[in-house]
Amino acid sequence: MKKFAIVTDSAAGLSESFIKEHDIKVLPMTVIIDGTPYRDGVDIKTEEIYELLKESGEGAKTSQPSQGEFIDVYKDIEADENYDGVLAVHASSELTGTYQNSLSASKEINKPAVVIDSRLGSYPMRQMIVSAVESRNNGETIETVEKNINEISENGQLFLLPHSFSQMRKSGRVSASQTMLATLLQVQIKLKFDDGKIVIGEKVRTKKKMATSVLKSLEAHVKNDAVKTLSIVYAGKENLINEWKTKIEEHIPHLKLECEPLVPVAGVHVGYGTIGFGFIKGK
Repeated sequence: MKKFAIVTDSAAGLSESFIKEHDIKVLPMTVIIDGTPYRDGVDIKTEEIYELLKESGEGAKTSQPSQGEFIDVYKDIEADENYDGVLAVHASSELTGTYQNSLSASKEINKPAVVIDSRLGSYPMRQMIVSAVESRNNGETIETVEKNINEISENGQLFLLPHSFSQMRKSGRVSASQTMLATLLQVQIKLKFDDGKIVIGEKVRTKKKMATSVLKSLEAHVKNDAVKTLSIVYAGKENLINEWKTKIEEHIPHLKLECEPLVPVAGVHVGYGTIGFGFIKGK
């Protein structure tokens, strides 16, 4: 029986085993550290990227897969008789041109293709791919899958507590004036996704106040938005989140916790030591 191909990029943070088991076509983002490019998940492992960022991460950059690379993938799918269409999900178009390159390449083939802008990344984006796999296994149409993924996009959120203001300023993902002010005032800030863009959601003066604010916010989402699973992401080693795990387990004991590295293409811009929280309303 024919099926639709699933295409994505490394901003979804899929494991190698999941990719192989479910036949996912993943185009890697590239992380550039000290002038050396590394293809995420191909040339280097996530933990190795973060060790490099810890030592010399200032000014690190990322680059997206080219349109030519996408065309090669789409042409291969078109030539493969096992597929009758393509579903692609990519990192927010406000932060990278990956979605646009994939969309342009999809028009080069005759098989039907649906290309979705996730408006997010990391855990919520990965859940979109998981949903697509489950739907494909159940024999659902691409149109149904697109509807389901758009619902996840609307209900997904990712909060980040950045460690490096200077790296954020250099990356250009948050304005220089915002990060400079935060640095001068020694303010703790929380970033969040708003319609695909990363914006400053909150500013407080101490880490203790930020922890209190984050816990209250999470409690509200659990109560008002029926959040059942929380992904704690970390840019570095897992022990960075031990304190957060303890606090959340104490305050919200019934919340299911999943812990995973922050996808490197995001970690590069917010710096080693960043902690984040991803969830989907109603899930």
